[in-house]
Amino acid sequence: MGVARINVTGIVVLSLIAGVGLADTVDLYSWTAESYPAVAGFGAGVWTVAPGGDSVTQSVNGQPTLFYSDFNARGTDVRGTITKAAGASDDDYIGFALGFRPGDTGNSVAAFLLVDWKQATQSFDFGAPSTTPGSTAQAGLAVSQVTGVPTADELWGHTDFASDAGGGVSELAQAANLGNVGYSSGAEYDFRFVFQAASLQVYVDDVLELDIGGSFPDGRLAFYNFSQAGVTYSAFTLDEIPEPRPIPVPGPASLPLVLLGVAGVLARRCRQGRSVPGS
Repeated sequence: MGVARINVTGIVVLSLIAGVGLADTVDLYSWTAESYPAVAGFGAGVWTVAPGGDSVTQSVNGQPTLFYSDFNARGTDVRGTITKAAGASDDDYIGFALGFRPGDTGNSVAAFLLVDWKQATQSFDFGAPSTTPGSTAQAGLAVSQVTGVPTADELWGHTDFASDAGGGVSELAQAANLGNVGYSSGAEYDFRFVFQAASLQVYVDDVLELDIGGSFPDGRLAFYNFSQAGVTYSAFTLDEIPEPRPIPVPGPASLPLVLLGVAGVLARRCRQGRSVPGS
């Protein structure tokens, strides 16, 4: 079923949140790992795909790292499960990126959405080679805009420091229910992403947590970890969805004509109702 929204231009947009057709199982063997430049004490991520290609585990407590798809994410309905192992230490970031493009970890004009989830609030300064000060990562689920090549401190605190001209992170929204709530170790969370050119909806366990509008470039879906090992992504499916179709709504200038047309139809029906058969 579609949800109707009216934007400022007076156009009704039908946003289809249900996929069409049958969802395809995602083969993670065709995905690619990519990590941000190393910072002191934090190495590149290690992504290991399980036999069969239906799950992948990131095993390094390291720098921001991504595992991106072989398909573009815009115009899709993607679902899958994320789990931090009960025995895994630390309480840092797990999550996803949408609109990511290969090479964006070193791309000065990168622009993608980051949906990340921190288990507990923590302040940290990553030091050299970063020139930015430390920042505080807040517990909870949020969506941010990543531009250029942010430092680890900026990714950590969803911050855009003036001292770093190379990139930054701007938080756009916190989750409706999980915005200040950390995830639980050992728990499985079912995620769903409905990503289109002007909107992103994120569901967690069938509850709509994030719903934002804007103008979003196309790119890949990526799994994301930052300083968190023992995280598994599994059972992902992909379904294509149509882009919203604008339906014109009569503006003020044409409203009198519409009312006259409706009045004419009603008048004809009234006359027909008063007519006598056979007269």
